[in-house]
Amino acid sequence: GTFEDVVVVSIGADKIIVNNEVKAIPAAAVIKDSRTFVPFRALAEAFGADVDYDQATGAVTAELNGVKVVMTVGSPVYTVNGVEKTADVAPFVADSRTFVPVRFAAEAFGIEVVPTYNTDGTTADVLFNM
Repeated sequence: GTFEDVVVVSIGADKIIVNNEVKAIPAAAVIKDSRTFVPFRALAEAFGADVDYDQATGAVTAELNGVKVVMTVGSPVYTVNGVEKTADVAPFVADSRTFVPVRFAAEAFGIEVVPTYNTDGTTADVLFNM
């Protein structure tokens, strides 16, 4: 994609940059188990996806360009257009927000994930090339 089609998430910052435009998100991206997690709805909507949450099952659904991704809180198993896949970490809930591992969520939609790192080796930002 071109530079205009980039979403940037910064660890610990409650904002997201979409096509050079800064938008507030309800909760900051966090590192957990050496993986970067972001609030699902904020990320999916930044990608332009339609988002749905099923309180009863803990399932979050995002649909974009005919691709439907379903992730479930507490389960590393997720589906892409009904095909089961397994992540190495599971989505979790914090402060009533569902956090999902960004790489699996993005790559399910065919979006390239490029992390940048701080000098100590921790993740600083995550770029998504649409």
